Amino acid sequence: MEKIQDVITEHGLGDLWQYHQTAFSRNLGLVNANELEQLARTTVSIAGLGGVGGSHLITLARCGVGRFNLAEFDHYEAANINRQYGAQVPGFGRPKLDVMVEQAYAVNPHLEISVFPEGVTSGNVDSFLSGAHVVLDGIDFFAFEARRLLFNRALEQGIPVVTAGPLGFSSALLVFMPGGMGFDDYFSISPEMSDKKKILHFAAGLTPRPTHSGYIDMGFVDLDSDRGPSLAPAIQLCASLAATEALRIVLSRGKVKPVPYYVLFDPYVRKFRRGYLRRGNASWMQRLKIYLVEKSLSRLKRIGEKRPEKPELAKELNSEVVRYIAKAGIQAPSGDNVQPWRFSLGRDSVKIYLDRGADSCFFNIRQVASILASGAAIRNMAVAGKALALKPAVDLLPDENQPDLMACLKFTPMKFPQEEIINDAIWKRCTNRKMYSRQAVSGGVWQRLEGLLTSYPGVRLQWVSDHKNLNRLAKVVAKVDMIRTENKDLHVHLMNMIRFSASRALASRDGLPLKNLEAGIAGEAFLRLTRPWPVMSAANALGIGKLV
Repeated sequence: MEKIQDVITEHGLGDLWQYHQTAFSRNLGLVNANELEQLARTTVSIAGLGGVGGSHLITLARCGVGRFNLAEFDHYEAANINRQYGAQVPGFGRPKLDVMVEQAYAVNPHLEISVFPEGVTSGNVDSFLSGAHVVLDGIDFFAFEARRLLFNRALEQGIPVVTAGPLGFSSALLVFMPGGMGFDDYFSISPEMSDKKKILHFAAGLTPRPTHSGYIDMGFVDLDSDRGPSLAPAIQLCASLAATEALRIVLSRGKVKPVPYYVLFDPYVRKFRRGYLRRGNASWMQRLKIYLVEKSLSRLKRIGEKRPEKPELAKELNSEVVRYIAKAGIQAPSGDNVQPWRFSLGRDSVKIYLDRGADSCFFNIRQVASILASGAAIRNMAVAGKALALKPAVDLLPDENQPDLMACLKFTPMKFPQEEIINDAIWKRCTNRKMYSRQAVSGGVWQRLEGLLTSYPGVRLQWVSDHKNLNRLAKVVAKVDMIRTENKDLHVHLMNMIRFSASRALASRDGLPLKNLEAGIAGEAFLRLTRPWPVMSAANALGIGKLV
C-alpha cells in the first residue's frame, strides 16, 4: 500500500474524490456524474474470490464501486492458474483474500473493504451482508450449502443476489430479488436430498437450456470429488454479465427480470438464450433433464473403495493423511481385483507386504502378477502423496529377513503439490468391463499420456490403433478367454472372484461384482448357470464355451 500511495501522491491524486473523478472519468457517457458518485458509496458483498468472484471484484472496482464486503478462506495453488484472476506463481500458498484485496487496492487505493477470512458461515453471514446494496455469488460451484445460506439470508434481509455460472465457454445469469421466487423454490430443493442431487438441481436451474452439453466431455465431471472443467473466457463472461446486472440494480437502470427468468450466452456456439422457467426445477421438463443427467453420470456402478475426502495440504503428517495415501494404494489394478497386498501404516510411512495367498490363479506364475500389482499400488501411493505436497521416498525391498515386504514409502513435506491430475485418475478406476468404443483416440490424447511419462524413466507406451493389429490383439484376448473357460482351476478361480450378490461385493470390496462385468441379462444368466465346473465342462464339450 505504501508504494501505491507514493504513486498516487506523485500524480496529485491523493484526495478520494479527485482520484475518483480522474480514474473513472472514462465511465462517463455510460454512467452519469451523479451515478458515478453513487457507485463510490455503493457496497457490494462478494462471497468467494476464486475464478468468478475475483473477476467480479476487479470488474466492479474498475466500474467505480467504492465499498466491498469480501469473504474467502482458500489459498492459491497451481490448479487455479487456468481461470482465477489473482492466481500467479508468486502467490502460491497465499490466502486468496489477501491477494485480491491487494489487487483491488491497486485499482483504487481509496476503497473501503471489510474482509471475512473464514468465508461465509452461519456465524458471520449477517455481518457479511451488513450495508450491502447487492450480493454477488462467487462461491465454489460445489459448495451448495454455503450458497443456499447466503441466498436465503440475503433475500430475508431484502438484498438482491446475482449469480453467474461458467459452464463450458458459456455463462448463465440468474437474479434473485426480495419478494420474488426464493432459492429453494426455484431450484426445487428439499431437505432429504443428497448433496449430489442438490448440485444437479443447481446446475439444471442455472442453465435450463444448456448450450455446452454438445461439446463438454462429461468424463471430466466428477461430482464425488467436486470437479469439473472450466476456462478463463467463461469466467470473464460471468464477470461481465454479473457486474452489468449489479449496476442495473444499484443504479435503478430499467426493469430487473428476476428468476424464474434466466439468461445464457455461449460465444463458442454463438447462441444467446433467455426464457421464463415458470415453476423452476419443479417443471416436468426440468425433472426429466435432471433424471437423465443423473443416470448418465452414474452409468458406471463402481464397487470398491469410495473416494475419501482429500485432506488439507499436509504441513505435517498425521493418521488421516497416511490412511488417505494407503487408500490410494488399494485403488491399484490387480488380476481379477484380488488386491494381493497388506499395508502397515506408520506415522510418516506406509509399508506394503505381498499377500501370496490372495491370487492362486495359474496366470500368477511365481507371483509375478501380484508383484506387478504391488508396484502399481506403490506408484498410486507416491502420486497421492505428491498431490498432498508430500515428497515420497520409496525403498524397494524385499530383504532376506522380510521376504514379503515389497517396499517402504516415507513422506516429507514439500512446498507445492504435484501430479494432481494423475491423483484424480486414481479414484476413477473401476472394474467395469464395458465394450470399447470404435471411436479413434485423438493424437492429442496420446501425446498427453506420453508427456506424463517423461518423469518415469524406462516406461514406454505402445499404441495399437490400426485395424489389422486390433484384430490380432482381439484374437490373443479370445485365446486367453478360451484357456480360462476350458481349464478347471482357472474357471474355479474366476467364479470365486465374481461377486454374484451385491451384498457380498459391498462387504468384500474386492473381486468382480457381477454387474460390473456388463454381460447383460443373458450373459449374467450364463455365468450363473455355468458357475459349477461340471456344467462348464459340459458346455465346453458341446462347443458352447468357444462360442461364448
